[in-house]
Amino acid sequence: MISFIANWFIDFFGITHPTERQKRLAAWFIVGLMTATLAALAGIATLLFYLVRP
Repeated sequence: MISFIANWFIDFFGITHPTERQKRLAAWFIVGLMTATLAALAGIATLLFYLVRP
């Protein structure tokens, strides 16, 4: 699954295909960024929820 996401990302942005080792590292990096983004969005949603709540 991680490899599929990395390949999609690389193909979508037209990045030159890396070696297998670089592809593995890129996959983990992309997954890390996606996880950090989701965590940030969840944190913002939680903050807004508690600020708006009476």
